[in-house]
Amino acid sequence: MSLKDMLVLVGDGTEAAGRYARWLSGACGAHLTAAAAVVEPHFPVNLESTVPKALVRQLWEEADRSADGVLRGFSETARLEGVTAETLKFEAAPGRGADALSRLARCFDATILQQSDPAGVGTGDILEATLFGSGRPVIIIPYIHKIPKLKCVLIAWDGGATAARAVADSLPLLALASEVHIVTSADRRAEDKLVSGAALARHLGRHGITAVPKSLPGSAREVAPMLLSDAADVGADLIVMGGYGHSRMRELVLGGTTREILHSMTVPVLMSH
Repeated sequence: MSLKDMLVLVGDGTEAAGRYARWLSGACGAHLTAAAAVVEPHFPVNLESTVPKALVRQLWEEADRSADGVLRGFSETARLEGVTAETLKFEAAPGRGADALSRLARCFDATILQQSDPAGVGTGDILEATLFGSGRPVIIIPYIHKIPKLKCVLIAWDGGATAARAVADSLPLLALASEVHIVTSADRRAEDKLVSGAALARHLGRHGITAVPKSLPGSAREVAPMLLSDAADVGADLIVMGGYGHSRMRELVLGGTTREILHSMTVPVLMSH
């Protein structure tokens, strides 16, 4: 797989994701599309029939103009940076914007989203829906602005299917890095040599990627802090990992490790499910 067609969700408070998307599209030689949602006006059920049609139309137009303004701003910034970006708007029912984006993302190589900002824009529902519903990798960008770079990548490896999928999805980015670290926990279940860190390093070597496997102390309950600590120690610019969840009433919800990483991350994270 190559990253040649990337999607980024833009809106108020998503500047960090937009900046990273413009940089990454240039680094990968990828086409970039910026998307903004136009959310359908919503009224309480008992008032829907009494709301004047003129007011509904006005609210639609305001939502549409707001999306246009966001996309114009993104396009102008991209132009000044020498990046070519396409823009699109998509309509979404109230509370269903995340589902609409997850469907849209299925026709792109990867989707770039911003981490939830405790003091600003919350993106938890969007991240979860896109991760579990798009079938594509998601690259989550910390809300704190940093200079984008891709010199060192850390792979969180447990030998599982979602981790394997994330590694496969990240191959174009791994090829750009000068350092790749494969991290496993000392008590991980995947002690099987068939899916060891060394086995993954051999596989990546076939792609011309030199990766160094290492095992870190810590229990399964300490995976998130262990990964984040090691990422800081090695100066990682990207973490690659499977996005884990569990079933609840036929819907996947974020697993504890995934949730903690998304909450505490300070470098971009590529997740696949």
